[in-house]
Amino acid sequence: MNPKDGNPTHQHDKSFVTVPMAIIVVVLCGFSFYLGGMFCSEKDRYVAKDITKAIETSKEMVACPLQAKEVTFPECSIDYQDYTPCTDPRRWKKYSIHRLIFLERHCPPLYEKKECLVPPPDGYKFPIRWPKSRDECWYRNVPYDWISKKKSDQHWLRKEGDKFFFPGGGTTFPKGVGPYVDLMQDLISGMTDGTVRTAIDTGCGVASWGGYILDRGILTVSLAPRDNHEAQVQFALERGIPAILGIISTQRLPFPSNSFDMAHCSRCLIPWTAFGGIYLLEIHRILRPGGFWALSGPPVNYKRRWRGWNTTIEEQKSNYEKLQDSLTSMCFKLYNQKDDIAVWQKLSDNSCYKKLETPDNYPPKCDDGTEPDSAWYTPLRPCVVVPNPKLKRVALESLPKWPERLHKAPERVADVRGGSSGAFQNDDSKWKLRVKHYKKLLPAIGTDKIRNVIDMNTMYGGFAAALIDDPLWVMNVVSSYAANTLAVVYDRGLIGAYHDWCEAFSTYPRTYDLLHLDGLFTAESHRCEMKYVLLEMDRILRPNGYAIIRETSYFVDAVATMSKGMRWGCRKEDTESGVEMEKILICQKKLWYSSKKTSR
Repeated sequence: MNPKDGNPTHQHDKSFVTVPMAIIVVVLCGFSFYLGGMFCSEKDRYVAKDITKAIETSKEMVACPLQAKEVTFPECSIDYQDYTPCTDPRRWKKYSIHRLIFLERHCPPLYEKKECLVPPPDGYKFPIRWPKSRDECWYRNVPYDWISKKKSDQHWLRKEGDKFFFPGGGTTFPKGVGPYVDLMQDLISGMTDGTVRTAIDTGCGVASWGGYILDRGILTVSLAPRDNHEAQVQFALERGIPAILGIISTQRLPFPSNSFDMAHCSRCLIPWTAFGGIYLLEIHRILRPGGFWALSGPPVNYKRRWRGWNTTIEEQKSNYEKLQDSLTSMCFKLYNQKDDIAVWQKLSDNSCYKKLETPDNYPPKCDDGTEPDSAWYTPLRPCVVVPNPKLKRVALESLPKWPERLHKAPERVADVRGGSSGAFQNDDSKWKLRVKHYKKLLPAIGTDKIRNVIDMNTMYGGFAAALIDDPLWVMNVVSSYAANTLAVVYDRGLIGAYHDWCEAFSTYPRTYDLLHLDGLFTAESHRCEMKYVLLEMDRILRPNGYAIIRETSYFVDAVATMSKGMRWGCRKEDTESGVEMEKILICQKKLWYSSKKTSR
């Protein structure tokens, strides 16, 4: 019926419907765009300005468009050539000298973080290659003379022309580390038959001990702080020897409990019985049951050596007895002793640990609320971490010998959420295929061009295990926020550390030849800003070194753009499975020299 007839009509007015619907669509689109902006992290700003690409992570997910500007990072001044952000001598005065707290990790707050590229020293050369590098390095790469001058009589190192040479000396073995290690192997037969595989050397000097036992199948984490000895850890890593900055002070070391097969101290100047023996308790925590602690220097062999220690025989006798009493109270037994070396063994027998429950006993057993593997900014506690009696294959004598233990599923894999023997074996097989593909993409892997490697977010150490026959070593890093799998890494005879990549790693600049990450940005980008992680990667990577970045296409494109501002050359490659959602970025850092002379 015609409306003009005056009767109502039941037909809808199309113009009335169209206008509100259009408004609704506009509002919904705007709201969707707003939500997208909220959930697309700030990291997206660093994607190339000429890229407008929607990365589809799944058919159900709404993609965030990659629209951002390129960045160019300036150079830091030349006086930052050996910058270690979390152990920076410029900040020591802010912290207490009590128990050398100022030498622990103290990272700068966000507003003090450097957003510049750390330059190499003037005259920097590509490092000498392994195995020649064990005994020599370029002076200009580590231009510090303090140890050479102060320790010349102990033969730590000597400078000749444009090189440092390392004759293998030390405070306790000035005539060379070879005979010293021979004697130690006579005392510990497990050092020769594959029983002892992993070790930690506290107060390592220039890592002579750790460097020489590599040839004997023992993989050592050489540990020393950044102190007045100038670049001990840097000398080790420059030569291709595993090392990390650290000190036993008030915080636990970044390692799980019951992890090392052996610990070593050669006159390392750690006051073992001070503060209730709390430093010995940390050695006890990280040493696996049946593991060995070797000590040389005061007060061992005090009857013969006391005159050279600027002390009295009575004082050294008292110190030795106090040390022995402390170790006995922590369930160590004297295993062997000869000349200047004494060896204790951590007991596997639970009967000793039951005695710790006696009232008023010191040190007491740690209460159940103390997590044994908690080791990232975790304070030391004056108590004994008792090995879990339910674990039957953690003790040294219960593990398969090296190299059989590398591919055997450790008992502690069951402690990982979703972990099992089958999951471990699948991970092992997966990494064999992946590394085979990596070697096609980067033929330098397996050659003397790559020695020091870091796997920035490992699971079970599968990447390192797949590279075991190559002339390199891998520092396996487990995020302090991820599932605790580092104990599994150590049980299979590999080394590693806990770390949070929102902070700087405990190493010097230019110390790694290859950085590898697998989904790190996907896992951590909600906490860590991408540019700071990449700048840290640039700091620790050597010139001409490589990075293998395995990520979603989204992050691969973002990293590829930011890498230009770091003077890296990168190329995108397919994974071994060829899926579109995941890509591999192969990058190489270029060598450049500083043009700046003043501090930023």
